[in-house]
Amino acid sequence: MLDKFENIGYTLGFGEKAFAFIIAILAILSCSPVISIGFNSILIFFFVLGYTLFFIKIASKGKIGLKNSYLSLFVFCIILFLYIAIPFRDYDRFSPSVIWFFLFSTILLVDRFILTKGFYYFTNILYYICIAALIVLILNALGVTLPSVIIPREIGGTFTSYFISVRLSGQDYSILGVNLYRLSGIFAEPGHFGLILAMILFAYRDILKTLKGKVILLTCILTLSFGSFILLLGLLTKNIILEKKLYLAILIFIILIISLSVIPPEVLERFFFDKADGTLEERTSRYFIDFYNSFMINGNVLFGEGRDVLEINDIRNSDYRGFVIRYGYVGLFLFFLMLIKLFIRKNILIQFLGYFYFIVVFMHRSWFIDYFAFLFFLLILTYNLSYEKNKKTL
Repeated sequence: MLDKFENIGYTLGFGEKAFAFIIAILAILSCSPVISIGFNSILIFFFVLGYTLFFIKIASKGKIGLKNSYLSLFVFCIILFLYIAIPFRDYDRFSPSVIWFFLFSTILLVDRFILTKGFYYFTNILYYICIAALIVLILNALGVTLPSVIIPREIGGTFTSYFISVRLSGQDYSILGVNLYRLSGIFAEPGHFGLILAMILFAYRDILKTLKGKVILLTCILTLSFGSFILLLGLLTKNIILEKKLYLAILIFIILIISLSVIPPEVLERFFFDKADGTLEERTSRYFIDFYNSFMINGNVLFGEGRDVLEINDIRNSDYRGFVIRYGYVGLFLFFLMLIKLFIRKNILIQFLGYFYFIVVFMHRSWFIDYFAFLFFLLILTYNLSYEKNKKTL
C-alpha cells in the first residue's frame, strides 16, 4: 500500500480523505472495542450517517461506480446480505450488526484509492493502539500504578480499562521474574486483537522492514494467541516457500530456540501446547456439543437456525460449527463462493494469503467472518498494491 498517493498520480481531496477515515473508524467499531463499551451503538450510528453523507457527496461528483470486474461480486454480496438480514429462520431477529455486510457491499462501488487510504488510516490507528498497549504493559511490569476502571464481563471475569488499553482478567503470566499479561489492545480478547493485527501484516508485503511493522508484529506475538500464531506461520510459509526467502527459516529457528529456553514451560503449556493438542470437543462445552449433534440430526442444516441462535440459547462457540448452526450449508456455500469471487485471477501470493486467512478464521473464530473489518481486509488484499513492483509500503 502507498502512504503518498501523489506517487501514482492521484491526489485525494479533503472530502475523500474524510470518507476514508470514516471507513477506517467503522472497521474499528465493527470489532466492538471495549474502551467505548456502552457507546459503540451510538458511535456506529453517527459514523454510518457520516459514511452515507460522504458516499452521496462523492457519488454526486461521479466518483462512485461499479467496475465490470466487480459486478458479479456486488450482486453476490447483496444476495449474501439479504440471506443474513432477512428474518426467515426460527432464531433470526433484527440486529444492527447486519449493517456491516451492507457496508461491505457499498464499498465495492468506491474508488480503490479511497479504500486503500482508508486501510492506511486503519493501520495507523492500530499502530497507535499497539504503542499504547505496549506502554501500559511496560508500566505495569515496572509496578507503576495507573489510573483505571474495572468493567465487568458478561460471560465472567473483568476488564481493567486504562482508557487507552484494556487488560482481561486471567491472562497473567511471568517470564524471568517479570509479571506480564496477554495484550488485548482495546478489544475484548487477546485472540481478537491478534487476528486484527495479523490482517495488517498480511496486507502489506514489506511492512516488517518498517518500524511500524515491527511494532505491530511484536504486539501480535505478545497477544499469545494460538490462532494468530497459525496466521503468522502462514505468512512465514508464504515468504519462505513462495517468495524463496530461505534465510528467514534459519532466523526463525534461532528465535524459536532462544524463546523456548527463556519462556517457562508452564506458560508454553498453558497458552500453546494445551490448545495445539486439544480437540474441538475439549475446547467447548458439553452443552454445545449436544446442541450441535441435535442440530445435525433434527435441525435446519440447509439454511441454519438463524444469526442469533447461539446467543438466545446462551451458548458461546467460536469455531466453524457455530457458523453452520447459524447459517447452514447454504450460508457456508455462499461465503466460500464469495471468497472465490474475490480472489479469482489474482496473484498467487494474494490467493494464498486470502484463502489461508479465511480458513484459519473460519475454523478458529467463525463469528469474525461477517465483520466489516474482516471483509474490508479481504477486499484490500485483492487490490494487490503492495505486491506490485516498484511500490513502497507505508
